[in-house]
Amino acid sequence: MKTLQSNLTIWALATLLSGGSLAACAQATTGAATASAAPASDPSKTTLLQPLQMMIAKMKKVQATGDPDFDYAVQAKLHTQGAQDLIKQEIQNGKDSSMQQMAKTLLPLNEADVNLLNSALTEIKPTRPNQAFVQQQSRNVEAMNLKLQQTGSSDKLTSNLDNNFSTLLLDQRQDAIDMATTYLQYGKNSTLRTFALQLVDKSKQQMDQLKALPAPK
Repeated sequence: MKTLQSNLTIWALATLLSGGSLAACAQATTGAATASAAPASDPSKTTLLQPLQMMIAKMKKVQATGDPDFDYAVQAKLHTQGAQDLIKQEIQNGKDSSMQQMAKTLLPLNEADVNLLNSALTEIKPTRPNQAFVQQQSRNVEAMNLKLQQTGSSDKLTSNLDNNFSTLLLDQRQDAIDMATTYLQYGKNSTLRTFALQLVDKSKQQMDQLKALPAPK
């Protein structure tokens, strides 16, 4: 009788251990399957999205003074630096010769714009708060953020980095036009008004040039 009880105890223990091992095994297998099913990030997308995401994050953190001249100079500088970072990624990682050549042409132009804005910021003191400007420009930034999120999660971006660069730069140039157009409704600084007017024209020209290039292969 004692032998039978002893055997039953051993079998019960063995069953528990076996069940625990199977559960652990199943858990490990499930975890491995989940990990393998997780989508891998595509460098041809993330390499270009990240600098623009960082740009928008910086723009949203800026505390507006309300002065159209000062605030636009700060916002335009951050936006231009975002374009610089995007262009540099194309120069470093792109394969299409036409797209790379355009990027190399755009980079010094953007650097000159940043230098002009830095110079303007040393001379401007925020003294004319305008709530209407703040609200309208904030809507522009939010629209940029939403558009970037939608583009990043849609099929507009492919596994071709050059094609993605063209798509994102077209959006970025349109955003520059929208911000400059808003500023021109409220801004008074002659240097910045000239900059904004020229930026609108340059951005339109660059968009036309991008659209005229052969689709990257």
